[in-house]
Amino acid sequence: MLKQVNHCPLGQYHMLDKIAYDYVTEIRKRGANVAKIKYELAEKVKKFSEEDKNQLRGLIQKWLENIK
Repeated sequence: MLKQVNHCPLGQYHMLDKIAYDYVTEIRKRGANVAKIKYELAEKVKKFSEEDKNQLRGLIQKWLENIK
């Protein structure tokens, strides 16, 4: 069984929050290729656990509401 290595010194939650923020800011840009951005995010999070994926979904929702 492979163990996920956390390279973020501030913790797993901070890393997921940064991924969510970057994702939301990218899709909010004018002329963004949303399908490509969504595909890249899906490829990035394939190795995450279901718990981390659910937490990431919640963080994305938080940033979608906060960034208008």
